[in-house]
Amino acid sequence: MSTRRTGHGKVFGTVLVLIGVILSMAFVVAVRRDGPARSADFGSPQTTPTAPATPTAPAATRPRSPAPAAPPPAASANTADAPDRLGSARVPEPQELSISRLGLRAPVDPVGVADDGRMEVPPDPGRVGWYRFSPPPGSAAGSSVIVGHVDSEGRGLGVLNALNEVRQGDRVLVERKDGSSIAYEITARRTVDKKALADSEAFRRDGRAVLTLITCTGPYLPDAGGYQNNLVVTAAEATR
Repeated sequence: MSTRRTGHGKVFGTVLVLIGVILSMAFVVAVRRDGPARSADFGSPQTTPTAPATPTAPAATRPRSPAPAAPPPAASANTADAPDRLGSARVPEPQELSISRLGLRAPVDPVGVADDGRMEVPPDPGRVGWYRFSPPPGSAAGSSVIVGHVDSEGRGLGVLNALNEVRQGDRVLVERKDGSSIAYEITARRTVDKKALADSEAFRRDGRAVLTLITCTGPYLPDAGGYQNNLVVTAAEATR
């Protein structure tokens, strides 16, 4: 094979790579403009008549980043005080989240509240965060909150972008730091305005135990602070 042809091959390969990068960037821009394509919301998150927890202070009123607003932490929600189902030991922290049908698998980091009053989100779009002021998955009551980016500037789509394709009954597995795991089944998916999220049942600390997965969804309005809504997915502990 001649040197000239080899050079042409390298140039052609470089062009293909550049085209791929451009298409990927265009796709993320389109997702941000119109919101990720997904099927309709379904189910009801209200699995108990218990009223949602009320934040002790108002959350930010206008989103300035892709992170969802969160109620401030409460001393009673500290994980050091979280009993297990027998009320005799602490519940282990989550370590990995997976939804096999969607090919979703992500490490879990504990997160809290940022200085601007919003829930922290791991900067790596391939990781998710467990809101450490919510009950750990496997607790006897309350909503265990896990959050992640739908996309990230310069890094492409986030792992929780897959929630746009979630279906009722999808199985969610949370592996914990002590080597145990707990399985859930998706029961509901809904779109919540970011300004309403902090007051929603997503952060309740009593009632039936559920897993709540949160990411951002469109429309994406740069002049108004970015994504205007959150996608909130609820899962109940699997019975089989």
